[in-house]
Amino acid sequence: MSPPSREQLLQTAKLFIEAFNEFTPESVIRYCSPTCRHRIAPDTLKSAPQSNAEYAELIATMNTVMPAIHLRIVDEGEPIVDEVTRKAVLHLKSRSETAVDLYENEYVWILTMSEDGKSVDDVLEFVDSLYTSEEVPKLRKAIEEMAKK
Repeated sequence: MSPPSREQLLQTAKLFIEAFNEFTPESVIRYCSPTCRHRIAPDTLKSAPQSNAEYAELIATMNTVMPAIHLRIVDEGEPIVDEVTRKAVLHLKSRSETAVDLYENEYVWILTMSEDGKSVDDVLEFVDSLYTSEEVPKLRKAIEEMAKK
């Protein structure tokens, strides 16, 4: 089988982002293969790899304080696509009104696609670690407070 085309990989990446923006437990894994792994980097954030089920559960929890998110490919950059390794590298920014405050983060996602290029086998998500280490504890505290109600 020949590798999927650049267009196929880019289409899957864009569909993945569109589905992610629906921000439901089901939508964020809609274009993921059954064995997809979701990883957050750098390692200093101490985030273990997650299965689809674990990632969907995380989103369900996040929805209690972050009901919506808008993730977009940064306008100045064109995604990097490697047909041989079936990878797409995306520079992204997010924006969300949360129960705590405005959440705006920046990422580089490396998506590895399936052999046919129609689903995502691996998500390696590099986040702004300083921003994340400051904001995520606030969100966790808000989630805990919501759970008490």
